[in-house]
Amino acid sequence: MEGKILIAERKSREAVLRELTRKVFSNTLESLKRLEDPVIHIPVRSPKTVEYDPKRDVVLLKEKYLKRNFMNLGNVRRFVQTQAVAATIVELLKLDKHAQLRDVFYNRAYLFETQAESDNIIEDLAAALGTTRESLHIVASSKGVCIGKLKVRDHGDVIDCSKLGTSGLAISPFVDEYEFVEYDADFILVIEKDAAFSRLVEDRFWEKHRCILVTGKGQADIATRRFVRRLNHELGLPVYLLVDADSYGFYIYSVYRRGSISFSFESLSLATRDAKLLGLLPSDLDKYGVPKYARLKMTEHDIKFLQKIRSYPWFQKEAFQREFDIMEKTGEKAEIQALAAKGLTYLSEKYIPEKLKNEDWIE
Repeated sequence: MEGKILIAERKSREAVLRELTRKVFSNTLESLKRLEDPVIHIPVRSPKTVEYDPKRDVVLLKEKYLKRNFMNLGNVRRFVQTQAVAATIVELLKLDKHAQLRDVFYNRAYLFETQAESDNIIEDLAAALGTTRESLHIVASSKGVCIGKLKVRDHGDVIDCSKLGTSGLAISPFVDEYEFVEYDADFILVIEKDAAFSRLVEDRFWEKHRCILVTGKGQADIATRRFVRRLNHELGLPVYLLVDADSYGFYIYSVYRRGSISFSFESLSLATRDAKLLGLLPSDLDKYGVPKYARLKMTEHDIKFLQKIRSYPWFQKEAFQREFDIMEKTGEKAEIQALAAKGLTYLSEKYIPEKLKNEDWIE
């Protein structure tokens, strides 16, 4: 990978305050004193500035900046929004308080049409400061859930993830403050869908097969990705993913393993670089005799998205391309729950154990 890359680092409250003051407020004030056009330099976060690093097997953000200046009709609104969000962050840091993304939007709602605008400004500032969103004291609501023989210390309280019934541990947005106290597991199984996760919990798969179950309930949020990465990195536990047999399932696996475009500057702290795709693979539909009535027809949107992801450099391995060929040839996709057509406990008693035993996965 050529050129410099931007890598986010966790920074102290004091360090973020200093850099935010210097890069946003002090520079603006000095420019105004000199009767010059105030400018804020923001990293460009787009597919064109994101590159795949095959050595590290992650997507990373190249160092390229755009100028967000005040004396420009096309930029003035974004400039003011950036200043306003930066002011909110300063307030949070000085008070040593945290806010949800939704809080930041409503704090300055008169400046934004949608929350997506304020969310994007927050990510811009995190990238500009070379730090994580959490270091700005801003977090997103977490969707993730975990269950298994794992004890976590959270702000002094020790939580046993095997003693929380069928609901499990709701993964905190402040996942970096977790301390892993004790565990008794051989691997981590990440499940895309909440319904499949519930099936495995009720079947007590985690207990029978000594594992930790995690679900991000669809596309994983930052906290869930970071949680999985920490379990893998700090406890040395292998990670397997169970996703739907469709193009979005492959994409979700890719995000867990290699990072995403939006947060490519945080890939090294979010990506689980040895995660394996266990299933549900398109080739498994015939291999395990999933009946035709349990399969779904791919939509035009599915096909277009498949064509897009199969061109990604990290999906050029023959094993991935073979699965993509099957999807294109058959025009079929399937949810994990399609295995229930073979029996309600087929997923936990037959499919996953056999796949693990045979080491039948892609990486």
